[in-house]
Amino acid sequence: MENKIRIPSARRTAILRQLLLDGAVSVEALAQELGVSVATIRRDLTTLENKGSVRRTHGGATVTAPRRADKAFALREQIDRQGKRMIARTAMKLIEPDQTLFMNDGSTLLALAQELVASEMTLTVATPGVNIAIALSENTRINAYLAGGLVRHRSLGTTGDFLEQMLSTINADTAFIAAEGFSANEGLTYSYEADAKIAHVMNEKATRTVVLATERKLGQRDRMTAIAASQVDVLITDCRDESRLESIRELGVSVIVATNSAHGCDNIKALQP
Repeated sequence: MENKIRIPSARRTAILRQLLLDGAVSVEALAQELGVSVATIRRDLTTLENKGSVRRTHGGATVTAPRRADKAFALREQIDRQGKRMIARTAMKLIEPDQTLFMNDGSTLLALAQELVASEMTLTVATPGVNIAIALSENTRINAYLAGGLVRHRSLGTTGDFLEQMLSTINADTAFIAAEGFSANEGLTYSYEADAKIAHVMNEKATRTVVLATERKLGQRDRMTAIAASQVDVLITDCRDESRLESIRELGVSVIVATNSAHGCDNIKALQP
């Protein structure tokens, strides 16, 4: 149990941080974690709900009530959820304060955004992900640029010439990119041309490209290749099958296997620019 947080504003900040990370919280778990009574937590949640920050549920709270597009995204977000969270936490170790980042859209990148929001780092982030930009805006230390364009209901991301023009004016330190598939032979692949274009521009304008891919995405081949595997600097994955990773390593890609602990990530510092 943590030490009791007596200052209401600090306690509510801690509650919001947990919500940003997990999406939902229970009254009992918060009371135990923050060292206060259940009644105190209920009062805090009521205050946060009145401010529009949370939505109360039976026994706890969630961040917001999802819209139709959000509901579809939320379903995708549940696929390989644990793997995405591990990948996001590992990706955080490659980020340093005051850097400029690219992040394309998707549930793995949203997991990374949630980790960034809960951090203390000052950053600049450009993304076509509407929900990612909204999440990042919760942290006043982060300058979040939503790259403009046509908003797609399927992915909650923007697309089009305006988007590509904006991205092409930004010089990023690192591009964090997820895809429909990633393999040594076909590289980073997508179902749609627009997604492939976004990934291509980000790769061109970033000093370093980091691919975030769950085990399910490795070896998959989709319609269009955006980036050859040899152009990727780092792959972060939850796949532990070395036979599937060997061909990627042979191309000069640094492969980091994400785990629940810091063990196995000792080589990350060497990859920081």
